Amino acid sequence: MKILPLLKILTIAIAVTLSISSCTREENDSRKIASNLVIVADNEQGSYFMTKLLGEVRSAFPNIHITYLQSKLFDVTEGSFLLKTAVESFPEGTVVAGILEPGGGSRKIVFQANSRLVFAPDNTLSTRIFNDFPGTECYFVENSSVLGGQQASELALEEFYARGICSLISGIDVSKFGSLCSNPNTFAVQNPVMQGDSILGEILFADTFGNCITNIPESLIVNIPLGTTLSLNSGTTALAMKLGTTYSSVPVGDNVCFINSSNLLEISINYGNFSSTYNLFAGSHISIKP
Repeated sequence: MKILPLLKILTIAIAVTLSISSCTREENDSRKIASNLVIVADNEQGSYFMTKLLGEVRSAFPNIHITYLQSKLFDVTEGSFLLKTAVESFPEGTVVAGILEPGGGSRKIVFQANSRLVFAPDNTLSTRIFNDFPGTECYFVENSSVLGGQQASELALEEFYARGICSLISGIDVSKFGSLCSNPNTFAVQNPVMQGDSILGEILFADTFGNCITNIPESLIVNIPLGTTLSLNSGTTALAMKLGTTYSSVPVGDNVCFINSSNLLEISINYGNFSSTYNLFAGSHISIKP
């Protein structure tokens, strides 16, 4: 058998090496680095945890634009609404990170929904996204390759979040993060429906004034005349409210509901705090009828 000259062998080896290098470079270049990061969290932005996390993300991606959305402490249900709103509202390719984990210890998941990338604990925080985007495939964050070469157990929580988020920002496909999460944790959602003469729905969000935004759309209210007194029931809570057009449709201190700028039914007390007065908050299921 004829042996190839050494020069020819070296030439072939160099060509193969360059080909592999080129393929790897092309694969890396094909990744699209995210330019926006949205964080939904109950930690204050200036806390030690968030300072460490944001510092690591900013060190890796100095030019990324970060938006911070503060949720109420321990309120996973309200955080779920903010997480879904971020997925709906920010540009395609945005990374949305939910960092709201009462008690800690939840496994973390990543997934893509509405062309946005989501990183969150598997503690029902992603419920409203899964409700709007059924069949979404999500994956556990467990591979050391997306955690800077370390195991999750070796990292402080803020480092774990930071490294996982950085990998998502860098364009690593969600399927590379770990095994498939076939049954992510969710809470029960009451979708808006007519049931007899009643409208069923739930509260999505209570703002700092105590005004409650529901998931009931204008289409379920449109045939009810303005000025109608409606009854609302939720568990043991029962109250009456007037259908108006804004907070001042009723005297100060009275209950009112109206279709807000998002075309959803909002419930309030004029110059009062509806949420604390009636102990109704994000996740409360409600029934309304004339």
